[in-house]
Amino acid sequence: PISFSFLFKIVEEEFQFLLCEKCQKEARNPKLLSCLHTLCSDCIGENKPIGLCPICRAPILDANGIPDQDNLLFANLQAKLHTFRKIVTGNDLVCSNDRCKKSAEFWCSDCEALLCAQCFEGHQVFFKKNHEARKVTDLKMESAKQFLEGAKKSSNLFCSSASHQNKGKITSIYCRGCEKPLCCSCAFLDREHTNLCCDIHLEIQRRQEELS
Repeated sequence: PISFSFLFKIVEEEFQFLLCEKCQKEARNPKLLSCLHTLCSDCIGENKPIGLCPICRAPILDANGIPDQDNLLFANLQAKLHTFRKIVTGNDLVCSNDRCKKSAEFWCSDCEALLCAQCFEGHQVFFKKNHEARKVTDLKMESAKQFLEGAKKSSNLFCSSASHQNKGKITSIYCRGCEKPLCCSCAFLDREHTNLCCDIHLEIQRRQEELS
């Protein structure tokens, strides 16, 4: 994984909370414990025989000693900071379109994709300007905090299927059996959990009500 030392000093100072609370390194596969401390997978693995949080000594409730709850907030912020570093420090950015690979001039935070000028035009027509795509040159002038402020507007969820990773396959279905978002084609093929699939918006509403 990319170390935070590669980022600007201000990034390191503002986002120290993303580091593993035990080893103080970038948290790979960050896990959220029941005591609300976040540790990297390595530190949790070292602590597995004890079954206690090394920070506050609270018991880890999962039977195998490894919590299933990923800290999605931390993982999401880490990914966006890595993208920020790539955009700001990269001089040879290329379009995310596999069929293109021309020099990238725009970044769409909704699609989380780099776009060349030609693909940007098609992108704007397809999404009817509902997606906010910005010039790479403008992003290079921003701070990490400003970049995250713009990136957090993204509301799309993407298919969790391994075959669709990094392909931007937008999901509209949630499988309560797999506990993962799926696109229509993957949900159709997942016959084992057919009766467990529902509209992703219904699942979002259910969880919002649960949280409130």
